[in-house]
Amino acid sequence: MTLAYDGSQFHGFAQNEGVATVAGVLSEALSRVLGAEVDIVCAGRTDRGVHARAQVVSFDAPARRVDPPRLMRAVNRMCAPHIAVSQVSVVADDFNARHCCSGRVYRYRILNSATPDPLAAAQSWHVEHGLDLRAMRAAADLLVGDHDFSSFCRRNPSKPDQSMIRTVRRAVWWTEGDFAVFEIEARSFCHQMVRSLVALLVSVGSGRHEPKAVVELIAARDRGAVPSPAPPQGLVLWSALYDADTP
Repeated sequence: MTLAYDGSQFHGFAQNEGVATVAGVLSEALSRVLGAEVDIVCAGRTDRGVHARAQVVSFDAPARRVDPPRLMRAVNRMCAPHIAVSQVSVVADDFNARHCCSGRVYRYRILNSATPDPLAAAQSWHVEHGLDLRAMRAAADLLVGDHDFSSFCRRNPSKPDQSMIRTVRRAVWWTEGDFAVFEIEARSFCHQMVRSLVALLVSVGSGRHEPKAVVELIAARDRGAVPSPAPPQGLVLWSALYDADTP
């Protein structure tokens, strides 16, 4: 199942007792339609306030109960307007939205304008001073490759020894009118990695850091040495990638 959602309405993707989450709302809708409790797995968990354009989820359900067009219509009626399903498919039993995913693409939008735009506030970070996109592109180029991103990731206290080594395939900036758009692709990301990278790149664009600081801060492996993460509302899980032979 592929879906989009407005993250400003949810306390993140993962189920969390007592608050509205994407997984909680979606699981409840699926369970009501299918007549059985449904546990869902997603391609990539998103934090509170982070959006998705093409999140992929998988779940087990009796094949005889799944009519993809009917299921999509029913879930969209129940979850509108903040969650919208665009595709439902029956896949092989061994398909898992998380483990079969070969890559994730995130986009971050910055409104780089002297004045804010109320209509863009829920899906962008307003930065009123000028940004040096050339410097930001040079810094982003240094992110590509295999690196230990400990400086940019929030560790899970229950997994203190978890590796923070990730392989960034692409990290690019472009402009769309008054917006600066950042897109980054990797097989996987650690918690708050993208927002922390955006914060550093904006610091580079603001003249507070040189582009080469990226190399130094990666080597430092020190979470306290980097700027606080960029606000969540500018971030979108843009797509989840699967190999051609994935069911």
